Amino acid sequence: MDLVPLVINGTFGIIAEFHEDARGSLTRVWDKKSILGNFDLIQSSVVTNPKSKTMRGLHYQSTPFAENKIVKCVSGRVFDVIVDLREESRTYRKHVAIELGPKSDFLGVFIPSGCAHGYLTLEDNSTLIYFMDKEYSPESSRGLFWNDPALSISWPSNPILISERDSKWPTLD
Repeated sequence: MDLVPLVINGTFGIIAEFHEDARGSLTRVWDKKSILGNFDLIQSSVVTNPKSKTMRGLHYQSTPFAENKIVKCVSGRVFDVIVDLREESRTYRKHVAIELGPKSDFLGVFIPSGCAHGYLTLEDNSTLIYFMDKEYSPESSRGLFWNDPALSISWPSNPILISERDSKWPTLD
């Protein structure tokens, strides 16, 4: 597993090594010996997205449940976005957008606490694995409107499928 620093302070793109033969493939999705070895894994989730152009996000949790996250796209492809909401950060209110997937440059990303995260699926049957260092707290769950004009995110298309909650998050301003 290799980590590549991204534009947002403290974020990393994750490059995974694939081993393939006639039986299929093997990809290590977690390695305690990596630079992320101090990550204290508390919860993990699998998210399936049957339809292309499904939007999830932009989500984050407030203190005391603000979480570091590792997100990996193990099938399909997603347009992944991270927004820095840390006022003390040099990249405050900036975002980074990258494509994730098994055949993309990055399999996944590391997202530090204080950043919002979301994605738009680019293919049917896109599946992601989340690793979090805090438990989920419904009371601490927050979000931003995915198409907030203040963020100027260049989404590849508008979503076809989005939850009512995600379509009603507030804007930054």
